[in-house]
Amino acid sequence: LLKKMLRYSLPMVLIGFAGIVNEMLDRMSLKYLLPGTPHQNLAALGIYGACYKLSVIMNLFIQAFRYAAEPFFFAHAAKSNSRKVYADVLLYFTIFCVFIFLMVMLFIHYFSLFIGNDFRAGLGVVPILLFANMFFGIYTNLSIWYKLTDRTLSGAMVSLAGAVLTVVLLLLLVPKMGYEGAAWATLACYIFMAVVSYFLGQKYFPVPYDVVRVVGYMVLGGAIYFIHKNVGWFTWHPNVAAIGLLLVFVGIVFVLEKKNLQSVRG
Repeated sequence: LLKKMLRYSLPMVLIGFAGIVNEMLDRMSLKYLLPGTPHQNLAALGIYGACYKLSVIMNLFIQAFRYAAEPFFFAHAAKSNSRKVYADVLLYFTIFCVFIFLMVMLFIHYFSLFIGNDFRAGLGVVPILLFANMFFGIYTNLSIWYKLTDRTLSGAMVSLAGAVLTVVLLLLLVPKMGYEGAAWATLACYIFMAVVSYFLGQKYFPVPYDVVRVVGYMVLGGAIYFIHKNVGWFTWHPNVAAIGLLLVFVGIVFVLEKKNLQSVRG
């Protein structure tokens, strides 16, 4: 029994270590990788760290979801419809994450009040970091394949590969792009981990995820944010425009998911 426990749990230590690298290394390394003077680098780190806090709203939801999701996934593993349930969970998880993304970005003029005026120069990284956290949450959903099939060592390899990618991209992007490069490195890492985990999961523990719908809702959220940011007549009254676009997203979700929600409820 001890051998089985160690074989399952020791790779989880590597997964945790890689997770810390992916989550923390961008902020820890900026002052060393940025091309400016030490004072300039610390100032840039302060801006990035302050704007990073605005993406924590997404991260708080993901952490709360993780506490409930893993016991749920294990409890339903033996049920005949478990894989369909896992697919539905990912779909509605993504919808809610896109809603959080839009809520923050459409009302960024309010959320930015949580950070000082001197730090708002870095608000451009907030949508990148929100999407990065969204992909981390998607990876969390997809990672059930190695937990339910006792392939935690394979899961550790995915996490370590993501950590290596994070290090490489930070070294390449931060000296050229500044702290924005750190945000893009985080996003690229979590996209990579989610994609690799999806394909490995389909090999070892196939789940009928509706990839088109999941990706479609993320594209829809990005498109609504792009319209809000770039179409001039939406700026005449930011609150009205933001509420209207948020309702457009909710309305589209309701129309597309009405039948599915009724079947789930039934």
